[in-house]
Amino acid sequence: MKQKESDPMKPVGPFKASKDGAYRFGLNLMYATALEESLRLIEDIEREYEEAIANNDYEMIDTKKRELDYCLSCLEVGSIVAASTSGIAE
Repeated sequence: MKQKESDPMKPVGPFKASKDGAYRFGLNLMYATALEESLRLIEDIEREYEEAIANNDYEMIDTKKRELDYCLSCLEVGSIVAASTSGIAE
């Protein structure tokens, strides 16, 4: 009779479910932190953009507009990726 080889470090049963839950929880924490930081940066750039408009600083308006567009695009792409990979197993 052939003995089944198994990895003693591979979790099974309730331990596997706990490991998977902890892994997903960690990913969610990282995503939430990245999202919070992104939103904070966007708020800062928006404030600087509005100040540049108030001061008629055309060079700064252009710079901050490009930064804001870039940040919003990154946030959009990150959200799409996070939504599309939420069901993928590690």
